[in-house]
Amino acid sequence: MSKRIAQQAPAICSLLVVDDDDRHAIPRRDHERMLALLHLIRAFEIRVLDLKDADLIHGPAHTSVGQEAVAAGVAAVLRGSDLIASTHRAHGHFLAKALLHYAPADWEPLSDDTTPAMQDAVDRTLAEIMGLAAGWCGGRGGSMHLYDRASGNLGSNAIVGGGIPLATGAAWAERLQERDSVVVSFFGDGAINQGCFHEVANMAALWEVPILYLIENNLYAVGTCANDSSHVCDLAQRTLGYGIPSLIVDGMDPVAMYVAVQEAAQAMREQPFPFVIEAKTYRHYHHAGRLAGSAFGYRSRDEEDEWLARDPLEAYPRQLTEAGLLDADADEALRAWAHKLVDRATEACTAEQDGQRVIPVEHWPAPKTAAQHLRSEDDALAGLIYRERDEVAADGGAEDGGAETETLTYVQAIAAVTRRAMERDERVIVLGEEVANLRGGAYQATRGIVEAFPERIFNTPISETGFVGMAGGAASNGLRPIVEIMFPDFALMASDQMFNQIGKLRHMYGGQVSFPLVLRTRVAIGYGYGGQHSMDPAGLFGLFPGWRVVAPSNAWDYIGMFNTAMQLEDPVLVLEHGMLYDLPDQVPAGDLDYCVPYGAARVARPGDALTVLTYLTGVGTCLEAAETLAEEGLEIEVIDLRTLDYAGMDYETIGESLRKTGAALIVEQAPRSQTLGARIADEIQGRWFDALDAPITHVTGWDVPPPVSRALEDAALPTMEGIRDAMRAAAKRRV
Repeated sequence: MSKRIAQQAPAICSLLVVDDDDRHAIPRRDHERMLALLHLIRAFEIRVLDLKDADLIHGPAHTSVGQEAVAAGVAAVLRGSDLIASTHRAHGHFLAKALLHYAPADWEPLSDDTTPAMQDAVDRTLAEIMGLAAGWCGGRGGSMHLYDRASGNLGSNAIVGGGIPLATGAAWAERLQERDSVVVSFFGDGAINQGCFHEVANMAALWEVPILYLIENNLYAVGTCANDSSHVCDLAQRTLGYGIPSLIVDGMDPVAMYVAVQEAAQAMREQPFPFVIEAKTYRHYHHAGRLAGSAFGYRSRDEEDEWLARDPLEAYPRQLTEAGLLDADADEALRAWAHKLVDRATEACTAEQDGQRVIPVEHWPAPKTAAQHLRSEDDALAGLIYRERDEVAADGGAEDGGAETETLTYVQAIAAVTRRAMERDERVIVLGEEVANLRGGAYQATRGIVEAFPERIFNTPISETGFVGMAGGAASNGLRPIVEIMFPDFALMASDQMFNQIGKLRHMYGGQVSFPLVLRTRVAIGYGYGGQHSMDPAGLFGLFPGWRVVAPSNAWDYIGMFNTAMQLEDPVLVLEHGMLYDLPDQVPAGDLDYCVPYGAARVARPGDALTVLTYLTGVGTCLEAAETLAEEGLEIEVIDLRTLDYAGMDYETIGESLRKTGAALIVEQAPRSQTLGARIADEIQGRWFDALDAPITHVTGWDVPPPVSRALEDAALPTMEGIRDAMRAAAKRRV
């Protein structure tokens, strides 16, 4: 007869209940600070709603009216060096952390000793929400995207759950850099259902990351009750399967929040490991705006009244008075102090005109600033040593007493230059699926790294969203990750982290943060892997201007372009092709430190009959086709694009060639709708229409997912013969 033996959960979830002893154990100054923050956040957010109603705020304004105790309790406990990351409902978290950071260390709220820096923190927060130049992000971020690294605010995020992997990565970076700071990731009851949270929670436990996941369970997403979206109503219990301990706390009580966060932070500093706090709280208003939720029918007035009776701005001062810790006069003084700060901020951001508040024209950001900070400046590349194959050959090779070379295959070059990057810079880490296994990863591209740097190479779970997001967070907090995505198609699993987060946040946060990571991936077109393992992602990444994209077609270029990518402060996709991995090449002997310029195409074969633009395996195929046409008297110019993103593409070299040939053919392997050709053709026509003597033509794969069948895949992909015929036809059309 079978039997069942109950298994103990690897962690414990507890309900925290505080009493008067806990209140008396908290220093009086911290009580003052928490009460001051409660009043400041409430006054600030009510003013935000007033300004929104007056049409002085563009876009949504999600307030946390009713939830202030969470922000106040957390901020009062954290050190200045600790970090937080938040959600679209972040005003309170941001203000609390910023105000205490910019306050003097011995600041006592009842002294009313408000420094200019403290007032400036309130002013700039309101300015950012209003979209003004004086805001933290120059007005680009608004209500949902607040960032100030100096005060430990790692940024709020409008994608539900989207900031959790970044915060976890930032906390991981703290641990890897041997700092004892903790990171608090605020998110709501809706975000716990996002897969990204569960991916990174697992990795945080695996890698002992000091991250505090703070769930603000205010019972509702927009209008859906948490009990209707989660079978387990106590959300803190949902992480027990990852072995993460958790507490359930009264989120309407600053004392309960203070005690819980103090316990969690102390535990994480002594032994780094994630921790979960679920704060049961309530927002008094609807998702956005100042109407109550009952006005929309998804909750009752009776329920709202029950929670209003627990409003922290009423309950907490009463508890302090009853405990003899503060009196009513102190509460009124702090309320007046908060309103004074908010009034001053309002005056700083607006002016009175005909009895109404308006935004002075000079407060708006200059239109040209909308184009700034998308990428870092290329001054990071100043002083790099560039070595182009053609230049070295012109100076004389080894036979002529020039530079010595050695033979490396493409994949050997990947592994060698990665190891060299880790030797040069201790901030470099490598992560991905199987990268530390199989004697060099699934394709030997990380060979030798685990032996040289076992503490800096990380096998990840099959969790692309999680480990890409964590790499982004680590990059934003001092590390330089190299991430391997085994197949480009898998990037779609991590698309939010790659594109909504890593690719956009530098611009959205006003250029205050960078994401210097290199993401490598291997195109598998031609291997029979089918439509879900055969993507060429150049066109996909090209849709997001925050990404730089390079595609080395040989080992020489790979070493040089990889080294250049590692110097950039931006995310760089290094696109590889599996068909190139075993191809040998001559590279500078003993030199893995040279660079190849970003944004510089290479004329692989000069000619005057036609300009052919291609990359990766297309280079070799087009060169072969061009050689056969030379026998017919057609000299085809083949250009290896190398840099594929829109801003970095070498239009100068393309234009110089077109002025000579008068015709262009673009050759790509990808299905037609996923290629770069349409964008390149549009740019050519806009820049060099007068130089064209023939229509721009384009060779691509069929517009279908590459099939598995060898016969069908061969039919769907461009062939050398087909490319040659297209070259001949394009060259003859111009004459």
